Amino acid sequence: MTPHHLHATAAAWSLKTALEHLAQLADDEAQHRGDTLTAAAPILHSPIHGTIHPIGGHADPVATLTADRPPPLVQTWAQRIRRLTGRLTWLADMYRLPAGRDPLQRILTALPDLNLPPRALGLLALHLADEDELARGWLNQPPYRTRIPGDCPGCRRRSLEAATVGPAATRTVVCAADCRHTPDCRCPGGLEGVRHVWPIGTVTGGAP
Repeated sequence: MTPHHLHATAAAWSLKTALEHLAQLADDEAQHRGDTLTAAAPILHSPIHGTIHPIGGHADPVATLTADRPPPLVQTWAQRIRRLTGRLTWLADMYRLPAGRDPLQRILTALPDLNLPPRALGLLALHLADEDELARGWLNQPPYRTRIPGDCPGCRRRSLEAATVGPAATRTVVCAADCRHTPDCRCPGGLEGVRHVWPIGTVTGGAP
């Protein structure tokens, strides 16, 4: 696979891991909100609830303000997931990937055999990296990578980081120094201007 394929695959599996964490938070939040609503049920069903505004008028500003004040905007984890799913659906549809219920799975399934011009593949990788950063930002999670021994084949610095999520066969290694391929670079298979990335086995001989 090309470096674009590798970057896109790494971002997609990282995003899948973040979405799984978000789903757990959404489940916990839904249970908590359900408990809260149940505890508040006697108040919500009070005969007074919902009648403040009709009873009050211009001479009753407290009642009017109480009824008219909009509720605070609180973004739930479930809303965040729906927002992210919508963006991924748009992305999968834009690349005309085979239909499916889970847009991220559509992307992961299609990626290995996706035959597109380098620019289109690069944009896909960038989109996925953006969505991954967004999801991990909500979770306050750094990239799912760990430092491994060895020198970067490109810049010769000891700055290799290996992915820690996704199937072992799909994991990659990148240079934390953000070195990129140049015309005189020693690294085989690189694309000029693209951040160096390698299948994990080609750098370490296997997963760390």
